[in-house]
Amino acid sequence: MILRWGPLLLAAALPAAAWSADAPEAPTRYSVRAGDTLYDLAQRYLVRPSAAGVVQRLNRIADPRRLPIGRTLDVPTDLLRTEPVVARLVAYSGPVSVRGSGAGPLRLEMPVREGFELSTGVNAFLTFELPDGSRLTLPSQSRVRLGRLRRVLLTGAVQRDISLEEGRASSTVTPLPNPDSRFRILTPVAVSAVRGTEFRVRHDDSAGRSTVEVIEGRVGEALVGAPNETSVAAGFGASAARGLVSSPARLLPAPTLSSPARLQDEPQVTFAVRPGSGAAYRGQIARDAGFIDLISEVESTGPLLAFDAIPNGTFFVRLTTIDAAGLEGLPATYAFERRLNALGLDEPQTVAGAKRQYLFKWRSTGGAPETFRFVLARKADGSDAVIDAPGLAERQIVVNDLPPGLYYWRVAVARHEGGRLFEKWSPPQRFEIGR
Repeated sequence: MILRWGPLLLAAALPAAAWSADAPEAPTRYSVRAGDTLYDLAQRYLVRPSAAGVVQRLNRIADPRRLPIGRTLDVPTDLLRTEPVVARLVAYSGPVSVRGSGAGPLRLEMPVREGFELSTGVNAFLTFELPDGSRLTLPSQSRVRLGRLRRVLLTGAVQRDISLEEGRASSTVTPLPNPDSRFRILTPVAVSAVRGTEFRVRHDDSAGRSTVEVIEGRVGEALVGAPNETSVAAGFGASAARGLVSSPARLLPAPTLSSPARLQDEPQVTFAVRPGSGAAYRGQIARDAGFIDLISEVESTGPLLAFDAIPNGTFFVRLTTIDAAGLEGLPATYAFERRLNALGLDEPQTVAGAKRQYLFKWRSTGGAPETFRFVLARKADGSDAVIDAPGLAERQIVVNDLPPGLYYWRVAVARHEGGRLFEKWSPPQRFEIGR
């Protein structure tokens, strides 16, 4: 079988009935096989046996018991029997909601069915997966309703209609061999119908505007019988608002990360990208390279993205650039290691009631047991050391009888975690004793 993937079609600003998942659709075409009779087909595949009469009249069948092999029958879609397709929640983080009849408490692997509403709060994420492997991820402050998740018994076609009511959704769609299968993202102003691709859809309800960005692969036709359809190929995006669809625009290239191999050991996890022509930058952190299990997201108008409250571990960051029209560009993905190991120095103090005694104190933050090394030297690079004290357990040391002069001091912290040693030096701090 040859599969042909065409470009995505974005249909804008249609009346609700024109593109609703419940709107009348073109008849389904069925090729008669050996042994088929209209009565048998109605018994197995139609909503009621009496629907055979409707199909007989529509196709002008003289003898319903004798159907020529290979003849094509047009069957009204609303007469076809279907069975539900059940998705499952494969990842979530933060305040998320899954509501629907029989949903039960929120939990991993919970069934997600037709009619359910899924939403995410601030810095919250969820991903659900269909039996065919297609996935949809909701980033923070987004909401979808599963309009139709069905398999047509007559043809085996899978119907997947998802309404994006607010926010953004990122989809990876598995191509299915049945050409009648569909995957559609519907917003109040646009429909994106695809087969076999990775793409993003965003809807801003306050602005009445929807955008689509195609990342890779080829996508199928939009199942809407209306004008103003725009083909959007991989690497391009378009927007729909006020009854118009923009011309496809090339997405900005993936940003380049400065110092991608840097260990993330400060309280904030930060990424500096090389400035480009974008108006803003977006970063997402996930536990997996496929970004199924997202844990954090930030957006910045500058090329520095900072994340708070990231635990220790190995993660992946996905970076994109957003253009002036609001289209999000192609992604760049990097792996990074997070090991909190922060260190700061306080100002040295004289010890109260003592002569020529100086107290050096420092602050540290991290999860694993720690030891310290204190170095007081004549030079900023640590050479010509006056004191070199390794293996300290306390965050302070008292030094006696230092002669007048200029010194530089710094501290190293060492932590053992997961069978590995993580060590970090503070910047040198100047310290001078007058005569």
